[in-house]
Amino acid sequence: MKKIERLMKLTLTNILFLLRHGRYYLLIIAILFISNSFPHESLANKTLSDTFVSIVKSTKAPVVNIRTTKILKNNIQNKGFRIKGQGSGVVYNKNGLIVTNKHVIKNAGEIIVRLYDGSEYKAEIVGTDERSDIAVLRIDAENLIPARFGNSDSLELGEIVLAIGNPVGLGQTVTSGIISAKGTSNLQITGFEDFVQTDATINPDSYGGPLVNMNGKVVGISTLLPEQTAGYFGISLAIPINVVHKIAGDLIKHGRITRGWLGVTAQPVTRELQKALGLKTDLGALVSDIEPGSSAANAGVKSGDVIIKYNGKKIKNLLHLRSLVKGTEINKEVEMTVLRDGLELILNTVILEAKKSEAKSKNDLFRNLGLAVQNLTGKLSINLGYKDEKGVIITNVQQGSPASKAGLTTGDLIVEVQHKPVTSSDELYQAILKIQNEEDILIFIKRPDKASKFIILKQEKDV
Repeated sequence: MKKIERLMKLTLTNILFLLRHGRYYLLIIAILFISNSFPHESLANKTLSDTFVSIVKSTKAPVVNIRTTKILKNNIQNKGFRIKGQGSGVVYNKNGLIVTNKHVIKNAGEIIVRLYDGSEYKAEIVGTDERSDIAVLRIDAENLIPARFGNSDSLELGEIVLAIGNPVGLGQTVTSGIISAKGTSNLQITGFEDFVQTDATINPDSYGGPLVNMNGKVVGISTLLPEQTAGYFGISLAIPINVVHKIAGDLIKHGRITRGWLGVTAQPVTRELQKALGLKTDLGALVSDIEPGSSAANAGVKSGDVIIKYNGKKIKNLLHLRSLVKGTEINKEVEMTVLRDGLELILNTVILEAKKSEAKSKNDLFRNLGLAVQNLTGKLSINLGYKDEKGVIITNVQQGSPASKAGLTTGDLIVEVQHKPVTSSDELYQAILKIQNEEDILIFIKRPDKASKFIILKQEKDV
């Protein structure tokens, strides 16, 4: 009996060592070994359960509940009523700074932060970032217990994580899963394209809460799923904590976001381009133009180069490159690898801050896209077969333009842009202007034959 007890103590010591050093694959082997060695003790299950309990206890204080209210006017009774919402957040530092999702506090009239001990504080907004869905709040409290933060760049596929939230009335909620993907992109959520994907179920009330590794460190902030994945199980998203640090740091220090700028116009490497250029894969971003005086120009990037690695990371696609560049600290020296004439070249440069693009006129913007549009009037809607519909009618599409390449045709009715309704050419202009040079435009159209579809209208990318 004493021999068995000594073996159990030795095994538990080894498991704790593996947990502290992040050796998860060895941990699983150890647990399987224990299961076979002590079939009647359920020691493996107890060890893993105790580990989860320990992590949850250690993150109890830093995870907060966020409750919001918005007062709307009732024109009939001339009274107001409140719409309530809630989510979760993470204590960022001991001086009262809280990190959460921007959508959790969007349009809020009042924001209340509830701590783990039940105390409540009114919060003020330090700053928000639409692109990453990150918001920083401040409450008048000191000596808070901040979360411990990990390194999201070191996450491995298959790594065990816990998603933790703090919905009001329920206290702490916890779900578990694994890292199922990194650098998830092409979701058209906010323009940010470098998510951590997990199969841990994340409820809406837990959005803004932490994704925690087995060392009890926050590696991501949970965020909402795009509409097109609604109903899919096993898909949840988190913003990598390294990105959160960059965004939160900018908001706290500058009150705004500073975004890196490489200074190239680039395009995806299609199968056709891959074949034409003799490339082994379709990964990377093909450079078509370089801005004079930019970081790319200073590095010696040339038109025709394919950027395949940036700051130590392999480039999956154009959106991935853009996310990495825009998340780079200003004036930081980075190393890039480009393919030129079949050879890999290593180039170094210092990243500059993105320029603020000048707003184009409505006519210029539509002309660049190859579109002519008109408001859908009552008479026109009947003549074109769009009775009782709302949107913007396309009256002409220029051959060879981005609109033509996307498959738009004369007579199409633009109903939504980025999942938001548009009912006039002015609304269409403003919707596109918000994402000008930022991301491809997701358009939902209807046609006279009652068909409807989503279309991606590609813009030239200034990275």
